[in-house]
Amino acid sequence: MGLIKITAHVINRATSTVVVKYTSDVQNRRLALKRLIQQAISVERRRELDLYKRYASDPDFKRAFDASVSRLLSSAACKTLVARA
Repeated sequence: MGLIKITAHVINRATSTVVVKYTSDVQNRRLALKRLIQQAISVERRRELDLYKRYASDPDFKRAFDASVSRLLSSAACKTLVARA
């Protein structure tokens, strides 16, 4: 459930549409997405304390989590998942 809430926060950020979707530079897009995910996790950290601790301390988990959020953002089912969060 935390993954979907984090993804919802990323989608609802105004800068996500501009920077992540419309930036042609892949490196800048990746950096912007990382920053948005970190901000979303900070917002949700009290409710998702275990997720926050793991994200902050485990680089492999962080990389996999970021990749999962990225895949969710690019999927067609993203709006349906976020509507349920």
